[in-house]
Amino acid sequence: MSLSSFSWRLSVLYLVSWLSFTAADEPREKLVATDRYESQQVEGWTVRVNRRLLNEDKQLGQRALKLLELKLFEVKLLVPPKACEKLQKVPIWLGVNDGHAPCAEYHPNREWLKDNGYNPDKAKGVEIGCAAKFLDWVKQQPMMVLHELAHAYHDQVLSFDHADVRQAFVRAKESRHYESILRVNDRRERAYAMTNPQEYFAECSEAFFGQNDFYPFVRVELKQHDPEMFDLLAKLWNE
Repeated sequence: MSLSSFSWRLSVLYLVSWLSFTAADEPREKLVATDRYESQQVEGWTVRVNRRLLNEDKQLGQRALKLLELKLFEVKLLVPPKACEKLQKVPIWLGVNDGHAPCAEYHPNREWLKDNGYNPDKAKGVEIGCAAKFLDWVKQQPMMVLHELAHAYHDQVLSFDHADVRQAFVRAKESRHYESILRVNDRRERAYAMTNPQEYFAECSEAFFGQNDFYPFVRVELKQHDPEMFDLLAKLWNE
């Protein structure tokens, strides 16, 4: 590769990185109206893309959409077909610096969104509110998209009040096996899964299907560390 070609490629890389950090550093825009998004079909999902990512922030948008396409294809490969069909009914919103969460979240409650000044149309959907952080955080949280879709499955298919999930969470919490565990950053922490039954289901689903950023990281470790939850996930994701 010639020096001029290398310099040009390096300049493009710096430009894309600068655009990503610039967008991520902007103040969050709390209420982004639905008509400011454009709907696209990505791997069977309806993805509503903030129009800025298709215009003035196009380079950032192209990278984020490519990553989202890859992650949704991964979900299709890993999740049983019947469950995946249900996940594909969950809309995904891709923003610049939109909404409530710093990067991604599932919105279970329309009234909460409305009462707190957010777009209520995002209820029952997954919002990736910051495309730049999505590109960055996925390096340590590779199953981020599956995690948020798992919340949707828990809510819309199983119910957040599902007795077996709640009981498994209580048992796991009482066992204290998640109180000081290894994270991908090589630190020991209390598992994020111990936040509540919803995060327990989503975090363990990451390990069950792919790779979590907290131990147990992968399926074989989940089976050894928490065999009851392993068996429950095998059942619930195949209903």
